[in-house]
Amino acid sequence: MRSVMQDAPCLDTLLALPEDERWPVARDWIRRAPRPFFAQLRARQPVLDCGAVVLVAKRAAVAEILGLPGVFSVALYKPKMGAFMLALDETEVNYRDKAVMRAVLPWGDLPAIRDLAGSITDAALDAGNGALDVVASIARLVPLRIVQRFFGFAASDDDLLRWSYANQLDQFNNLPFDGRPDADAVQAAAAHARDEMRAAFASLIPARVAALEAGADVPDDSLTRLLRLRLPAATGFGMDRVVINVGGLLIGTIETTAEAVVNALAEILRRPDVHAAARAAASAGPAAFDGFVWEALRFAPIVAFMFRQAEADHVLGQGSSGQARIRKGQAVLPLSLSAMFDGDCVPDPDHFDATRPDHAFLHFGLGHHECLGRHVAGVMVPEIVRRILLRHDVRADGPVEDGGTPFPTAFRITYRPDPPGGAKAR
Repeated sequence: MRSVMQDAPCLDTLLALPEDERWPVARDWIRRAPRPFFAQLRARQPVLDCGAVVLVAKRAAVAEILGLPGVFSVALYKPKMGAFMLALDETEVNYRDKAVMRAVLPWGDLPAIRDLAGSITDAALDAGNGALDVVASIARLVPLRIVQRFFGFAASDDDLLRWSYANQLDQFNNLPFDGRPDADAVQAAAAHARDEMRAAFASLIPARVAALEAGADVPDDSLTRLLRLRLPAATGFGMDRVVINVGGLLIGTIETTAEAVVNALAEILRRPDVHAAARAAASAGPAAFDGFVWEALRFAPIVAFMFRQAEADHVLGQGSSGQARIRKGQAVLPLSLSAMFDGDCVPDPDHFDATRPDHAFLHFGLGHHECLGRHVAGVMVPEIVRRILLRHDVRADGPVEDGGTPFPTAFRITYRPDPPGGAKAR
């Protein structure tokens, strides 16, 4: 098995294995060489049973899965997330909580979020004086400050980073089909982090309520807006929902943003022509630039797949030549990276095209469980990358490092420090 896993992806090799032995090999290929592997799946075996999971490679089938939450559920999330909306399909809680949270994440905040992301990035680059680690100095710091300033989770940097990391690792990278040897320890660390988060809210929320009742100045953030709503008990959105949803904003922001920033920047820097075009666009402003980030993330997204559980027998693509039966209870992986390279839906998919329309991408999911924070990420992530590329002679000083984790742990770059007055020129 080990020698097979070290080889380049070869679908014939995988198909020769018994179904229950395929997933470890496929998982290794997804980590090391997803695009060549997915290209073979799309061409020859768009739905592949790997025992522990079923891989689904074509865009239409991926969209079908994500568009049928009653058939392909998020039940695999529930042991990790409990009553959080992301772990609930087509329920009143999902419907209500998503509506309330959208109300306290207004688009009017987006210019200020973008400005803050840019100013923090510029300050870090100025302090770096020509060299820094993007992960430590920028990519985690910016979303951390957004969580504190705009979401209202006023805890220490170390605590927020630890809580976010522990829960991201458990909720999205510690599923039954992952087979992690440290699965129990990862789950325990996440549970401990959630206990600490609840304890922090037990102090934070009463203090904020008292300040509101006293007419004191309070930050205009998501937490304050939730508390000002004073929703009646009959709505079901009590303090427990405030805690779980603001906590969800933290968990969904820091590591995802860090990985998106690093992946997009690394992908642009390794393409000299794209780098030059992106830098020129960065000088022209966000409208000209942002497409470079989303297209870079098509080649290097933060995840290669999502995961769902079949709640009933279902025929994918029924009536088509590629129809395939999914059995109730199977874990199904819609391969979002593969779907973004499906030539049936994405023209000239191997070409880097910064002008692609939004519907070419699946960075924020699709349908019922589309990312709640997509509009915040939609300004924060590209602005961080834009400010970096505005510097002169930006170069990667080595590959992206992950320290054996699912997340980037370091990505070092060099750049030419600005001369005096350089910031004004930018």
